[in-house]
Amino acid sequence: MAYRSILVHLDQSARSMDRFELALDLASQQDAGIHTYYATSMPYLVQQLEKHHTEVLAECRERARRAGIPFFWVTEAEGMVHESLIARLTYQAFFADLTIIGQPGASAGSLSATPRDLPTKLVLTSGRPILTIPFAGAFSKTGSRAMVAWRSGRASARAVEDAIPLLRRAEAVFLLSFATTKNDVFQQENTLKKLAAYLAHHAIKTMTEVRLIEGISFGDALLNRAAEEGIDLLIAGGALPTAPAPLAEHLIREMTIPVFMSS
Repeated sequence: MAYRSILVHLDQSARSMDRFELALDLASQQDAGIHTYYATSMPYLVQQLEKHHTEVLAECRERARRAGIPFFWVTEAEGMVHESLIARLTYQAFFADLTIIGQPGASAGSLSATPRDLPTKLVLTSGRPILTIPFAGAFSKTGSRAMVAWRSGRASARAVEDAIPLLRRAEAVFLLSFATTKNDVFQQENTLKKLAAYLAHHAIKTMTEVRLIEGISFGDALLNRAAEEGIDLLIAGGALPTAPAPLAEHLIREMTIPVFMSS
């Protein structure tokens, strides 16, 4: 089980090529081809930035050639040029095993910038795993120390399953659940034992931990624990159509490390 097609979204932002470098590294690990999709919130910006667009294409092709990675430049789907960025990116994500995007930056929400809700919406609408890279910090690699934020349910189960190709290559995998009562701790511990046993079938060794917390949100507690363990990849369930997703939204807003989500 491995990814064979990795889609990376590029745009006019300063960190765009950093995502491409990380995508190259993952493609090398997974023996995958890299599909590069340049798109902005305002489609006409591509025409205005045609010189930049052409330079990005040439640079990406050359970097992929040097890395020995099969390279594909994804053109806009016919008839979708005037659709929203979320709609256009969702369509392209349908045809990839993994999609890599950037965290919306400080200017998110303006006419030309990435929509603030792009990551959570893309997880919800694409049916594919989405890897979001923070706009702050340097991340040319990810996944050596992975943490799974587990809460029994469809979203967490889907995220774990979709992340197996990454978890197999991790040097350390932490399974973490939170409890708000002492009675809940016992149940969560049993659940993580089952999850650890499941992942062992895939030759993935894990460490489990249930934390009793109070006076702090799940999102803050999770990011704090990830920082303590030097985690460089956080895996969590995303939003579901029928339920709010405060944890997913918090992680996307406050993320300090790459976050992998499915739902």
